Amino acid sequence: MSQYNRISFKYQIITVVLAVGSAIVLFAPIKQFKMFKTFATYLICASSVSFITTRHLMRDVLDEAEKLETENAENNQKLERKVESLTNELKVMIESNEALKFEFSEQQAELSTCQQALKEARFFNKETAHDLVEECHRVALRKCECHLAALIRNNEDCESQLTAINLEIDAVKARFLSKISHFKTISAFDEVIDEGLQLQETMIVQYIELRCKAQSVIINSLLQRIEDSVPNQTFQEYIDSYKVKLNTTAQEFSEFIDDTTNLYSSRLDAALEPAKEALQQLEVTQYKLDTALERLAEYEKPFSFTGDFTPARMGNAVALYYYNRYRILLDAYDWEETEIGVKIIFSIRRNPNLVDSEMSADNSVEQIASFCNALHGTTPTWEFNRQKSRLVLTVVHRRTVKLRNELPRGVKTADKFLTTVRNWRRVRITGGSESGKSPTAENLVCALTTLHNGVCDFYDPMFDSVKNFRSIPATGRSHADSIKGLKEYQAKMQSVPSDNFYIAWFDEIDTTLDENPKSASDLKAVLKQSSHKNCGLVITGQNANVRNLKGGFDRSDMNNFVCLHIGDNYRDALANSHLSESERANLMKTGDALTDWCAFKNDEDGLELSDPAAYRFALVLEPNKKGYFMILPEFGEYVWQHPTEAIDMEPTEATEPTTPSVTVRKKNPDCPQCGGESKKNGFLKTVTPPQQRWKCKNPDCGFEFTECIH
Repeated sequence: MSQYNRISFKYQIITVVLAVGSAIVLFAPIKQFKMFKTFATYLICASSVSFITTRHLMRDVLDEAEKLETENAENNQKLERKVESLTNELKVMIESNEALKFEFSEQQAELSTCQQALKEARFFNKETAHDLVEECHRVALRKCECHLAALIRNNEDCESQLTAINLEIDAVKARFLSKISHFKTISAFDEVIDEGLQLQETMIVQYIELRCKAQSVIINSLLQRIEDSVPNQTFQEYIDSYKVKLNTTAQEFSEFIDDTTNLYSSRLDAALEPAKEALQQLEVTQYKLDTALERLAEYEKPFSFTGDFTPARMGNAVALYYYNRYRILLDAYDWEETEIGVKIIFSIRRNPNLVDSEMSADNSVEQIASFCNALHGTTPTWEFNRQKSRLVLTVVHRRTVKLRNELPRGVKTADKFLTTVRNWRRVRITGGSESGKSPTAENLVCALTTLHNGVCDFYDPMFDSVKNFRSIPATGRSHADSIKGLKEYQAKMQSVPSDNFYIAWFDEIDTTLDENPKSASDLKAVLKQSSHKNCGLVITGQNANVRNLKGGFDRSDMNNFVCLHIGDNYRDALANSHLSESERANLMKTGDALTDWCAFKNDEDGLELSDPAAYRFALVLEPNKKGYFMILPEFGEYVWQHPTEAIDMEPTEATEPTTPSVTVRKKNPDCPQCGGESKKNGFLKTVTPPQQRWKCKNPDCGFEFTECIH
């Protein structure tokens, strides 16, 4: 019997492998497997039923055969008389058993198929599961009824017993129909899967048990007849012959399984290859789809202006603002500069129903005025052109042309510079980069030292700057020197005689404090003490708001200072001043007008902002006085002279005592080309000492030349 056990074990392993592989082919959603699905279905059925029957039925048959050998030894004579009848009956029994094994394998295969499908195929829904359970019951019932009918037809002497089993089938059928009705009421998918699998297994097992019970009736009947009629010797010979045939059949089936496995493997490999290619193609398609979706997302955004131009950046900022906040699409179309600002044109073909109220909703206009840098007091406007599906944004950056050539009232001109500054002692000068704060401070220091025959300590941390055109010799040439100078300023005030004028100029003071905030205490001490002696103090920096200076400064720290704010710094200075609202508004209006006037005059004379003769202005805030504006003298208007070389600047006995009798500025040289008047044109630093550059004012000449500075 060990030989049969080995064959049975090998056969069980093969059937399991075939069942799993066939299930993959049957349920894998791969197009190339479709042609093998029918073959896989039959193979699953055969493998599953063979697995079960090989283990149970084959062993049962062999056990019964051994039992028959022992029992029939005592009934040899009876068996010999009925050997022929037994042979025929056994053939019928074997055929019936084979049919039962085949049917059972189909049922088990269907069970395995359904279980695998419900567990692995997630695309199944609950309706599909309900249908599978009903189909499983229908097939199992039909096969059981057909099997029982065949047994009754071929074994009339067992009809009464088989009819009783038929009644049991009817009872089982009614019970399962009730369970199926209850199963259809389950809605949760996971519960449907679990209940469906359990119900199918129960149905298949119970119907097969009924079929086995009916088959057992026939087998018992045959055994009884064998007991009475078949000779033991003949039966033994038949059993031996049957064993030989069984071994031969098992060998043939084993070879068939091996051939089938090899064939299945080769066909599976051939089918998987195009499936792999299909998956690769699917990945490529997915990548293209993702790329297309990304591009589509970009197309859903507003079309942008190109180029690093101010109007283009403004237009893109406006379009992005309305898209992010309101999902309004403003596609870039065109922009054009005007005399007073810029017009930015958008296409609204993708927003054909856009209305005025949507563009001015909430505080939208104020927002775009802020990041478009609209002129103070002006509001950007929107204008629809429905005919061309366009929307035009107009932003004002400058005043109208008619106001440019008119100097606002109350502005002090550059020729009043000396009379304006002669009594200044403590001065704070601010201005942005390239605004001219250092050249203005140099003009101031040169004027004061010449007027009062004084001396100056100049602390110049930017001594090695390529923009350094100053003529005053530097006492300090680093931020460290400036820090040291702040500490030494008080001692110098004490050492200078009261009838001698001394002034200290600290350039880039805000940068010095950034590097060493602890020096703020020294600066505060200097601010308070410089008025007690005949001394002056000039500090220059970029921040108009004193609170931005490192070291805890407040506006009150500069209450005794003359604050000179150059160019656009007047805006921050007024915003942080102690002036009333009306004073700030009037000064702001004058500052805006001066901005346009200087731009107009520079454009009229062809002067760049870096030109020493360019028109510039500053807001002046003196202690206990109303604020006012002044036009600044050009760079180098007042030049440094040593105290022994200073020209007497005391006023004459004329009726205008505030007007100096002699100016510090030297007369501009005549043009060597045409003899006309010249103007300053920067410095030439490639030579030592540096040379002043000049340019003829005559537009027909425009000759440029240099003059050595001593």
